[in-house]
Amino acid sequence: MRLLIRNLTVTNEDETLLDDVAYTFYQGNVYCINAPDDSRDALFNSIVYGKTSGSGKIELICNGRNCMAPAMISRFPEEPLFPEFLTIREFLKYYIDMNRSSIKEVKSIEEYLELGELSNIRGDRLLRDFTLDERVRLQYLCFLITMPTVLIIDSIKNIRNVDFLKKIKNYLDCIKENGIVLVGCRDKSISVFIGDEELSVVDGKLRGGR
Repeated sequence: MRLLIRNLTVTNEDETLLDDVAYTFYQGNVYCINAPDDSRDALFNSIVYGKTSGSGKIELICNGRNCMAPAMISRFPEEPLFPEFLTIREFLKYYIDMNRSSIKEVKSIEEYLELGELSNIRGDRLLRDFTLDERVRLQYLCFLITMPTVLIIDSIKNIRNVDFLKKIKNYLDCIKENGIVLVGCRDKSISVFIGDEELSVVDGKLRGGR
């Protein structure tokens, strides 16, 4: 499986955010992209919506044909949001029911909590009381449940907690087995640790490779 970007140009008034970008992203890899916010958003939005505000072509090639569809792409915002007045078990039941048709093998809620290292959370705690660490882990657990074909993570900021960073890497390694992961990341050390390839956008051009 490959995500193809060809001759992608995106402008905003007089500013060129992406200039004739061409690249192929492959299944089984995490790509860390260092780019100005506007250029990163232009790239990710073009992929999410399968079209561009400028010119160019985006395709997801599966078994030799373009299989691009909105349901195949998931996006992780910088601040994950959940229904505030649900407990984690209530939310997971709702999430599983809503996505049941796209889950290859449905597990029990307890099994999913173990998978996301969230089983120690008190059952009556509301999601609004979760720490950022817990919300991030819950968001990754959602992706581990549905295993998106293309996962886009807007930004991984400077994380100094090594154990937490290792957990994120483990989550991404699981997801990339059957998919493609794109991560906005400006921290070189984090990119090296979690990514398989590092790319950057300079003057609208996508440059890359270690």
